[in-house]
Amino acid sequence: MKSTTVASAFLGTILVFFAGAGYTADKADTRKIDIGKAEYEQKCIICHGILGKGDGAYSKMLNKPATDLTLLSKKNGGVFPFARVFETIEGTHELMAHGTRDMPIWGKEYRSSKYYDEYLHEENIDRSYFARSRILALTEYIYRLQAK
Repeated sequence: MKSTTVASAFLGTILVFFAGAGYTADKADTRKIDIGKAEYEQKCIICHGILGKGDGAYSKMLNKPATDLTLLSKKNGGVFPFARVFETIEGTHELMAHGTRDMPIWGKEYRSSKYYDEYLHEENIDRSYFARSRILALTEYIYRLQAK
């Protein structure tokens, strides 16, 4: 009888601990890192704005207005121009609207030693892979910004 009481008390304590900690599957999911969103907030928000509408703090200082990223699919017949967005961010696709390339070439930045040293600690890691993965995450986030 005593062992049943002790076991019940122990189980009750564990349940109270998890309930008090707010441990649920939903809470665990909210702790995931959204790399694309983080990249956008660090690199794009200043010109393209929080919602991607082209109304960021620096947008008025640019030679040409920042692109409204929410309309990319709409302007492309309802299809998100994935490769063009990726290549624009990477720097392999020149945009006439950017003229002398006001938009930074993030592929070049990601391959620089500053990013390499901060995130990658092994000498033989391919920097291009690192750059592509960050740009891919950012491109996917911009896809999620598309107007419905």
